[in-house]
Formats: sequence, C-alpha cells, structure tokens
Amino acid sequence: AAPDSGGGNLGIEDVTAALRWVRTNAAAFGGDPGRVTLVGHDTGAAIVNLLLLSPSSRGLFRRVVLLSGTALSPWATIHNGDSLRVTVGQQMGCLPSESPPEDLDIASCLRSRPLQALLDVRLEKVRFMPRIAPSLPVDPDSADPAYAMEHASDTFIVSEVMLGTTTTESYADFSASDIQYGFEEDQRNRVLRTYVRNAYVYHLNEIFSAVRNEYTDWDKPIQHPINIRDSTMEALSDGHTVSPLIRVAYLHARRGAKTYFFHFGYQTKESEYPQRLGSVRGEDLTYILGLPLVGGQPFFPQNFSRQDAGVAEAMLNFLANFAKSGDPNDAGTKAGTTHREAPDYGTPREKTRYKGLTWEPYEIGNQYYLSITSKPKMKSHYRGHKMAVWLNLIPQLHQPGEEDVSMRHHHFHEREPHYYSGTVRAESFTRLPPPLHPSTATDSRTTRGDGTECIPNTTSEDDLLIIDGDDDELDQESEELLQRLATRHYYSYTAALGVTVGVGCLLLVLNMLIFAGIYYQRERDRKRQHQTRLHHPRSNTTMSTETIPMSQRPSTPGSSARQSPIVSKKEKPHELPPSYTIVSNSPTFEDCPTIQRGKQGKPPP
Repeated sequence: AAPDSGGGNLGIEDVTAALRWVRTNAAAFGGDPGRVTLVGHDTGAAIVNLLLLSPSSRGLFRRVVLLSGTALSPWATIHNGDSLRVTVGQQMGCLPSESPPEDLDIASCLRSRPLQALLDVRLEKVRFMPRIAPSLPVDPDSADPAYAMEHASDTFIVSEVMLGTTTTESYADFSASDIQYGFEEDQRNRVLRTYVRNAYVYHLNEIFSAVRNEYTDWDKPIQHPINIRDSTMEALSDGHTVSPLIRVAYLHARRGAKTYFFHFGYQTKESEYPQRLGSVRGEDLTYILGLPLVGGQPFFPQNFSRQDAGVAEAMLNFLANFAKSGDPNDAGTKAGTTHREAPDYGTPREKTRYKGLTWEPYEIGNQYYLSITSKPKMKSHYRGHKMAVWLNLIPQLHQPGEEDVSMRHHHFHEREPHYYSGTVRAESFTRLPPPLHPSTATDSRTTRGDGTECIPNTTSEDDLLIIDGDDDELDQESEELLQRLATRHYYSYTAALGVTVGVGCLLLVLNMLIFAGIYYQRERDRKRQHQTRLHHPRSNTTMSTETIPMSQRPSTPGSSARQSPIVSKKEKPHELPPSYTIVSNSPTFEDCPTIQRGKQGKPPP
C-alpha cells in the first residue's frame, strides 16, 4: 500500500496491490490474467465481497467464491472507525487521554512505534462483533455494501459468484461445556438478547421476540438442553452468516448475473465434531482443498474414506469448472484446444453419486441450490421460512420510526448485566447515519494536512432526491422481490395442504360408499333368508341344529316308539355332509309324548 495512505483499510489495499501483480505476471507463469478467481472464507469472504464492490479493483479478477461470509454479515465491518482510532491512539501515546482532537492524523505516529507496542493494544471484545475490521467506506469511490448491491453496481453484476455455507456456522460462538451439555432457556434468552443488542439498534425487544418465537419448538412444552442448544446455534448461524449469504445471492441473481449456491452438509465419520450438529464452519475447506485425495497430511492427519475422496474430487471439479468458464458443470474448453479428461484420483468415478448431476443456477424464482451430502441433489429455497424472518420481517422491524420517537423506545427493557451473556456495546442514543452513496462518500471525506478524516455528511434531502431519482422505484422493486422469500413457501404449503385435504375427503367418501354397499348387501341377504324360512319351515337345506330331524336326535324314555314324520322306520336317516358335526340336544318337553302318570305302567312298545 502507499505509504501516505492515512484513511485506514490498508489490508484491503494490500490485497489490491497483490491482484495488480497477478494481472501483470500471470502470463509468465502460464496463467490467464483475464480469468482470475478469488476464493474467500469467513473474514476472507467479507474482504472478497468488498473488493467485488470496489471500483478500484475493477478488472483485477473475473469470478469470486464466498464461503461462510459476506460483507453484509454484522461481524464483517465496523461502523465506529473513529472510536477505534481514538482507543489505539491513546494507548500508543499518539493522542491525549482527555479530549482528543478529531482532526488529528495519527498515521505517522503509529508508524514510528514498534510492532510489539501495537500488538499490546487492548481492545474491548464485544460478543459477536469484530475488534478490528474494514471500516466503511472502503475507499472514497465506494458506497455502502448493502446500497451498492441493492442498486446493482457494475462491478457487482459483471462477475460470476458462487456462495456456500455449512450447517452450523456458529460453532465457535459457544464454549465446550455448552456444546457438550447444552443449556436451559434462560441461557438461550441471554445469548439471543446479547446478539440482538450488538447487531441491531432499533426495536430490540420486537426483534428478540421474533427470533425467539421462530426458533422455539412450541409442540414440546419441556425442552431438552441439547435441543435448546441446537436451536440457538441455528438461530445465530442464520442471523450472522446464512441470511447475509442468501441476500447477496438474491441481489446478484435478480439482475440476471450468474449465481450458484451450495450447502455443504457432508460430514466424515472421523469428524471431531458431534454428528448431531451436521457440518461445522471450516469443514468444507478440507474437501475444497482436496486433502482427502492426498491423505490429509500433514495438517489433517485423520483417515479419509473412499467416499470422502469422492466428495473432494467432486468439489474440485465443480470449482475448477467454475474458475474456467463461470459454470461448475462445464470445463469450458475453448474451440481448437485439446480436450483433457479430468484427472483420476483413484476414486470409482462410475460409482460416484455426483456423476450426471447438473448444478442449476440460483435464480430469484426457484432459488435452486446444491445440497452436498452423502446423497447429493438439487433443492430449492434453503431454510425458506427462517430466511424470510431474517430478510423480510426483521428489516421491517429494524426501522427508526418517526422523528419524535425517542431512542429509549428502541432499547431493551432488561438493562442489567445478568440478562446478557458476554460483553454488550453501550446503548445508542443517536440514529444511524444514512447509507453512503458513491457521491456522498466522496464529498464526506476532506483532506486535512497530511491525512484524511471523515466528517459528517451534510448533503441535503433535495440533493439526495436529485442524485437518486430512481431509488424509490428500485426500493419498491427490491421490497417486492424480497417478499417472495416470505410468501413463496406459503404457497407451496397451501398447495400441499389443499392436496392432502382433497385426498383425505376423497378417501372418506370412498370408504362411506363401500360401507353403505356392504350394509345394503347384508340387509338384502338377511331379508332373503327370512323369507325362505317363512315359506319352507321344514326345509333340510339349512343344516343347523334347529332343523335336524327328530330321528337324528337321541331317543328318550317314552319316545322310542315315536318316529319322525319325515323319516319312516325302514328309511335310513338323512346323512349329513362329513364337514358338519351333529351336536346332541337334550330332550325337551315338547319332544316327549304326553304320559299319564298313576295307574299306567310302562309305555306301549
């Protein structure tokens, strides 16, 4: 970086200088300076995103890959660069401890101090927020990142973008005890309240309630500590990493730019993280770098399976194709060049599940993304309902309101330290400044002596209306497009519910018809049997015990001489089918002849 740069962000200027060197010397190493691809992970992804929006880096690279981070994440940038300057200047002896001047450039003083003195500077660690990060604006010609992407700056839409995330992006935000044993709802509330206070300014109570309600399983009145841990991790992951990634992908794709999104959910069996949490931030780097293909030595000495090697090979092919042509599905060989087969790393390509899989681009309608798991497949609307909370509901809640609304109205009702988990920043009693536009960013910087300092923006509302004549239309369009995140999944749920109810009603009607048919058939058979018995009371077609002839029944005293009127003495009794069993009945009074008791003796033979 230039030695006379006093505006900060020298780290980004160093990266820009390195990219200029690559553009100048890439051809000497057999590279193509017109096809440079930047890959950033975590804070590196935030820096790559800022370079993507900076006019000073135009033409230095062609494509970018953002992994687990963007410039829209709350931990990516700082908005209080002046307070950081005062803290460092006072501890380094470059500013007085009381009433430090606002227009004093301390760059030359800091350069004169030893490196160890700079490393010994103590900065307050606000949980979920960075201590040192790029300050906005990155350079005089850059706008606020959110403003630049919402209004589709040229440097933003001309590049192809690939974005990726893992399942749990907030693993490092918790202690080992919290991860192993979980925690109760009170601790969950303290963690979420701390994040909301440090990441937002307006309507903190409403935002906290929205997040807590969304990530609470109301079907279970008693929550297990492990389940509470999982939902809290998911809330923080979605809040500070996943939702900014989805927003960048959405803003980039709505102008027709090539955008690809993936969720890395694969986890090796030898992982050091709990399988319950899924993939953890950083686990995708192992496969993007191809370490399972070379045994992982020396930095990742664990044993990798053949399935791990297959996932790594697929990731390398996707990234290589994207770097060559901007399409992860095509190697992008130019006409007239010799086609080279993909290198064989020893994995069974004919058995890999990635063979024949087409990675569809991310578009505002379908929002396709590649789910990289043991069974990879294309899906749509990654965490659709929860993303709608972060991208649609919370931005509507995070509004200052009318001018007469006091800032005390936006603060938490709970102000005591025991309501929070970790250090929180001081309550703000001033409203946030408006987003920096490219022109206002240039006007708000003035040179004083040998350095450059920021002064408040004094641009009038009339000037803003002249500069941003189409802002209202663009903002309305942006709001309508972002609302699709909140409404599209409701349509799919409503359609599924309608189909389910319709099929259920159809099955109910069918069952009722079947029941009515069976009931009607049984009633008709019963009436027919009743009529048959009335017309043929002595019919021997019904082989029941009630219609068995008297000759078939055992004789009783006084009735041996009486024969059945149907069967004579010489006739053999009617033989029953062998499948029937004759049950003997006890003689009844009706079966026995009338016997006069008294003088008569034995009955006549």
